[in-house]
Amino acid sequence: MFTICRPTVGQEAMYNGWKRQHKVKYQCVVLPNFLIGDWFGPAAGRAHDSQVLADSNLVARLQGMRGRLDVELRVYGDPAYPVHDVLLRAPKGRMTNAMEAYATLMSHYRESVEWVFGKMGELWPFVTDVRRKTTGSRATSKEDCVAALLTNYHTCRYGGVANRYFDTLPPSMSEYRAMYHLHLDNQNMQ
Repeated sequence: MFTICRPTVGQEAMYNGWKRQHKVKYQCVVLPNFLIGDWFGPAAGRAHDSQVLADSNLVARLQGMRGRLDVELRVYGDPAYPVHDVLLRAPKGRMTNAMEAYATLMSHYRESVEWVFGKMGELWPFVTDVRRKTTGSRATSKEDCVAALLTNYHTCRYGGVANRYFDTLPPSMSEYRAMYHLHLDNQNMQ
């Protein structure tokens, strides 16, 4: 979520009551190697996380990917998300000791998504500069998308805090470019 200037039109949709600010939301899937594997948005600051999930079509895309690759594929998501065969979240309500241990372990992985947004803000200050974030007057969502892509390149070159924390290595820049071009080629074939 990025804070934006108060819009002159449609400000109710952009107002996030939880944060008490005007926001745009993004949904981001962070891979174990700390790369951004999926980026969706912007969505209105008022939108519920489960609505952003539905709008992104992430569950169906993950199910399709699992079928094409013939691998067991699961993503650990926000507690607001519903549970699916490809989407897990922390248990709600009364938990056993084992469930609590699982939730604690997995919360560390969920934090890595916040680390990515923090890294984006450090590398590309324009994504968090509220004065630049105005709706309708500039292509801030495109700037945010480019910042996400450049963050992946930076991670390939220099790694990140999650790489050290989880003891993972990002791909080299040439490996990442090859994966990205393969993805684009597959999209063009569909």
